[in-house]
Amino acid sequence: MTAENGGTTLPQPGKSHYGHLFRLLHWVLTAAFVLLLLTGLSLNAISRPDRSFFSGVLPEYLWSGHVHLWHFGTALVFCPSLLATVLVCPRRVWSRPINAMLLGGGLVMIGTGLVMHGGIVSGEIGKLTVWLHSSLALMLLPFAFLWHTVMGLTRRLGLLIPAFHPFAQPQWGRLLIFLVLTPLAMWLMLGGWPLVLPGRTLVAAAISPEESASGDVARLPWDRARPLIVPLVNGNGLDAGQTEVTLRALHNGDELFLLAEWNDPTEERRYTPWKKTADGWEHLKTNPKDESVYYEDKFGLMFPVQPDWRFEQAGCALYCHAGGGNPYGVKYSDRVVDEWHWKAVRSDPVGQADDRYVSHSASETKLSGRRNDPEPPGGGYKPNAAPDQPHPSFLPGDPADTLLGAIRKEHAVPYTEERAAAIPPGTIIPGMICTPFGQDRGDLKCQSTHRDGRWSLLFRRKLDTGSEFDVQFKPGGSSAFSCAAFDHTSKRHAYSLAVFRLVIP
Repeated sequence: MTAENGGTTLPQPGKSHYGHLFRLLHWVLTAAFVLLLLTGLSLNAISRPDRSFFSGVLPEYLWSGHVHLWHFGTALVFCPSLLATVLVCPRRVWSRPINAMLLGGGLVMIGTGLVMHGGIVSGEIGKLTVWLHSSLALMLLPFAFLWHTVMGLTRRLGLLIPAFHPFAQPQWGRLLIFLVLTPLAMWLMLGGWPLVLPGRTLVAAAISPEESASGDVARLPWDRARPLIVPLVNGNGLDAGQTEVTLRALHNGDELFLLAEWNDPTEERRYTPWKKTADGWEHLKTNPKDESVYYEDKFGLMFPVQPDWRFEQAGCALYCHAGGGNPYGVKYSDRVVDEWHWKAVRSDPVGQADDRYVSHSASETKLSGRRNDPEPPGGGYKPNAAPDQPHPSFLPGDPADTLLGAIRKEHAVPYTEERAAAIPPGTIIPGMICTPFGQDRGDLKCQSTHRDGRWSLLFRRKLDTGSEFDVQFKPGGSSAFSCAAFDHTSKRHAYSLAVFRLVIP
């Protein structure tokens, strides 16, 4: 027998219209959707300003910290739960448009999320995937969820308990099957770790020491190295924030050689420079914490120094923390992470990439854990400015001493009014003074070219540097890594959602 209540048919006490597994999954999906929405809002807030509802800056009232990991971890639960719900839910659930919108939209979210995380597509299809995922997540599905919730608490209040009742008419066999299949589904979503997937593996081809004896990395037999294509997304600039990096690697038993190539229409070698005007000097910059105009191109690679299963699953998201007073968040880790950071102005003029590492935060007030490898005093780069000066601190001794957007330290002369008077208006003076890195920080040699809208970087480093702050490569071993490209932006880089592995045969 059933009872009527405002046109809604109610089940008898102890009975339910809904299957046992459906009712349990109803709890899981409700909690997972709320978490995905909250973390998704934070991720949208720190995305590209033109795609963000918050102009690219995380408000204080939104979730901060490890939102990347929370979002990723919740998705691992949400995906198999939604798929199971679709299989076991009664037909009457699909008959209501709002329910069909929630279930169908959830399936699209799963598909686009897997494509984004796996780096399966790029180009126009990749852009459409990102747009579809974010649009559904932040506009359509929240509306459908809110409407569904309001209906459940008002018009269909009598069905609320039957739709969530965890103990009525239990079906333990179905529950056991779900509990077995769910970890399998999660494992497949994680890429089958710890198996090495061919599409995510960069194999360093072996060459002889004689072949690398000339020292000209560009002339090495790169045609022997099998390329690995890494899609990068969600950055500023580039092609709607996306590009593809083609990686190749070689080794001679003592050194590793790595070639990175990606499309970037413009070669940008400015770092907040100075411009001489008729009235004095103008410091070209727009936002000290989030410069995306007068800034250099960059490229980065990250390798955990010690094996870390968490990085195998989450990649750079493990070290990125939304908030912390920075528009794009901060980075720190409870383990040492080797960071290779090529900079078109600050490191390229001296033929190096910046060898840095990420570790724990320095203090509760200074959240960033990014540090430089040990080096002697006086090396590296420094701004060509002082807080109390309305002009550059140094000038090039000769106009020819400006190299790739910087002034080499040995060619920088102190600013004087007499020297400045000889400089015609409109002249650009670099905003950086640079000199080679030394000791550990100088381990990475790098040379670059930009031709036909494409960057090519050639890295060279010892397999084993002996430094506790560097990843040590060993023949027969492998290391997980991820990478990012910066298109004249200080922080808003395009990054790899998937995790890759460098293998040294």
